[in-house]
Amino acid sequence: MSRQFSARLSVGGLLLFGTTSSLLAKIAYELDGVGKDGKEKNFTKPWCMTTVMFLGMSFCLPLAYLEEHRARKGALTKAEEPLIGGPAEVVTQAKPHSEWRQLMLLAIPTVFDLIATILMNIGLLSVTASVYQMMRGAEMLFAALFSLLFLGRRLNLLHFGGIMCCVAGISCVGLSSVLAGSGSADYHVSSKAMLTGMGLIIASQCVQAAQLTFEDYFMADLSVAPLKIVGVEGLFGSIIMVGVLLPLVSVLPGKDGSGLHEDTLDTLHMISHSKTIPLLLVVDMGALLMYNLAGMCVTGTLGAVFRTVLETMRTLFVWLVDLVLFYLVTAGRLGEAWSKWSFIQLFGFVVLVCGTLIYGRGDDAEMKKAQGEEPEDPSALTQPLVGHNLPPTQPAGVPERRESTQPIAMRATPSSYKSTMSIASFGGTSVPRSMRRSSMMSPGHLAHPRV
Repeated sequence: MSRQFSARLSVGGLLLFGTTSSLLAKIAYELDGVGKDGKEKNFTKPWCMTTVMFLGMSFCLPLAYLEEHRARKGALTKAEEPLIGGPAEVVTQAKPHSEWRQLMLLAIPTVFDLIATILMNIGLLSVTASVYQMMRGAEMLFAALFSLLFLGRRLNLLHFGGIMCCVAGISCVGLSSVLAGSGSADYHVSSKAMLTGMGLIIASQCVQAAQLTFEDYFMADLSVAPLKIVGVEGLFGSIIMVGVLLPLVSVLPGKDGSGLHEDTLDTLHMISHSKTIPLLLVVDMGALLMYNLAGMCVTGTLGAVFRTVLETMRTLFVWLVDLVLFYLVTAGRLGEAWSKWSFIQLFGFVVLVCGTLIYGRGDDAEMKKAQGEEPEDPSALTQPLVGHNLPPTQPAGVPERRESTQPIAMRATPSSYKSTMSIASFGGTSVPRSMRRSSMMSPGHLAHPRV
């Protein structure tokens, strides 16, 4: 397979599976099923959808070990080939003894990721898929704030310009949603519920930015493959959901499917007595797995900036497919309608994209500035005086020249490959969120793309 064909396949996979996973998360809430009380109702189960997401991430783990086995086998085969004119060189690849200790560190960002995903899925109950996708651009704002406060990063004018554009864009998107009064094609959502949902999504991006800041500070040197990191976080998250949170929310007070309380037995009854719901959940898990794989391939072969453009296109595709579903496929049963307020949402989306690109230009400026802080004539600092063997000395009265300290560029780590609008979140160091995730990933880091 040629490199060009592989790149095209990765791009197509990122757009296809990324769009699919975002749409299925909302469509699941609008499907009908029979509960354990015998009544038909919507499958509004955000805690179940969170479990599905982490299960999809966990499937990255066997693939990571398969890839590791293939790489080790290839290295051993190459080591057994004798060099011409010399004995065969024995090469051993020692597995770091600290790998399991490093993997256990992932339990901490997994908790962050779990909280963020739960907030996002509850917020998605009250907004359309396109608004949900666009509101996630708020992650960049919090990541910039946290990197400034806790990591000592410096923001330039382009960074501040991008942040202001993102604030304006998110405000326009939120305003259009409230004015349109449509959070779902299948059930009524009040303006108060919509505002609460958008607030939860923004809060989730604050938590995810905190996760990325933690990873950037404590896990920047993590020597584990990104695919394995996504898989381990998925495994940890699945265990926490199934073993702790799902039983807990079953006994909490509140209305089922409203966010706080969720009857797990009722969820299992709806899944087991429906043909559509279990099929959708399986497809959603597969789409999340393929999205993570495609995202890593795109970032590795085509770069972080190109992936940022694709993630923007993904948000646009989610909106377009939602419109097609509403008008051409389901006759208003699924998807979202176009209203006069949608023009405000479109304007907000354009402003949000511009803010992301401007922020990315700020990252580029910081990188160039960091790389350019070198002495104009390095040889003058080391060349001895003519006729002497002594090291160069500073003239009297001139302060000693010290090595300049380079600013820390806005660095990204792959924490999770969830969707994000932040350029830095799609960078590629050792920790994914993205997968990140991501991204996914921020002025300070961002990482794992995950949904």
